Amino acid sequence: MEPIKMFFLVFLILMVMRAPMYLCLLGSSLLYIYLTPQLSMMTAMNKMMNAPNSFTLLAVPFFIFAGQVMNNGGVTDRIFGFAKKMIGHWSGGLAYVNVLSSLIFSGISGSALADVGGLGMIEIKAMRDEKYDDDLTLGVTGASSTVGPIIPPSIPFVIYGAMANVSIGALFMAGLGPGVVLCIVLCIYIYIIAKKRKYPRHAKASGREKWKAFLEALPALMFPAIMLGGIWTGWFTPTESAMFSVLYGTIVSCFVYREMDIRKLPSLAVATVRQVGPSIAVVVGASLFAWVMTYEQIDKVVVELILSVTSNRYVILLLINLILLILGMFIEVVAAIMIMLPILTPLMVIANISPIHMGVILVLNMMIGLLTPPVGMSLYMLSSASKRSFGDVVKMVSPWLIPLFIALAMVTYIEPITMFLPGLFGYV
Repeated sequence: MEPIKMFFLVFLILMVMRAPMYLCLLGSSLLYIYLTPQLSMMTAMNKMMNAPNSFTLLAVPFFIFAGQVMNNGGVTDRIFGFAKKMIGHWSGGLAYVNVLSSLIFSGISGSALADVGGLGMIEIKAMRDEKYDDDLTLGVTGASSTVGPIIPPSIPFVIYGAMANVSIGALFMAGLGPGVVLCIVLCIYIYIIAKKRKYPRHAKASGREKWKAFLEALPALMFPAIMLGGIWTGWFTPTESAMFSVLYGTIVSCFVYREMDIRKLPSLAVATVRQVGPSIAVVVGASLFAWVMTYEQIDKVVVELILSVTSNRYVILLLINLILLILGMFIEVVAAIMIMLPILTPLMVIANISPIHMGVILVLNMMIGLLTPPVGMSLYMLSSASKRSFGDVVKMVSPWLIPLFIALAMVTYIEPITMFLPGLFGYV
């Protein structure tokens, strides 16, 4: 059997066996290199060593560590409490609160899974206590988590920026518009459901209660403003910003809210390493996988195949979205970024698509992929948090893909949603 056929066969077998993604990528790639005399195993080792060797990628573990600290330091409770006081009196209020909380929390965590695993636990319990239907509870919790990596700071944006040599500050700015659009579309969907099911209104919080909730949440609300302001004004790099976020989160959690013992930091650091380790391994494996695909000119084949179908910019964008959505059903965001970049780069030039715009499209597709079986990690986390079967969660979350697809189409085809702010501040 030809090495390239073995390459894809082994990859598919490992995927079916539910092997970790880094093993799927590394196993198939190393086998191909072993079966191909023209490729040097020493060169492969060098590529594996150099793949994670990036100062920019250092931001990833620090952002994750900051998210761990915030989750354990009472920040999520105060964000949820603030959002509830502001809009919890609306019909279906806690569903709106769910979305607003995710919007605020996304400026802290930068991760969809952190949203589901941290804030999601609070949201699910609160909505169940208020007798909301489980399909609304789990659906809106899963759908709103996709905002996390779109609103800055965003871990996938950091990885995309490092791999594609795109300004991370520009990507962070580009994510603001799509993040707000995503929240608005989800709120419209909630409004339709709440009106149809005639959810009752709750008592409106007084001005004093709102002000108290705001003051309690203020240290958390200041976090994204300080961090992003520092990046955009040039005070510090994204990596330095991530380091600062850990320091700020520790001060807020341990000394302002006083809900976390500082002696807990080592255990959170260990949890961060356990979470980051597989992601770095995926970066290593995906670098080899992409190298093999480039050597076999698979990227050129895919590009030529797309161009043989159409040269229309809008149809190319549609085909890219379809490919990314299918890929997102099986492959996590880090691997998808590294595998797809060799294919997307020539298409961006041919179709005159900004790398900043493409980065937002790619990440949004991958976040939707977290809510699609068979590999959707957010679905498994929702299943664990809600004590419902995986099949039940899939049925409940699936209708919420409709507003997500609408938001994706808007972000894809209404380019100013993404590009207005980067253009306004001179990134384009």
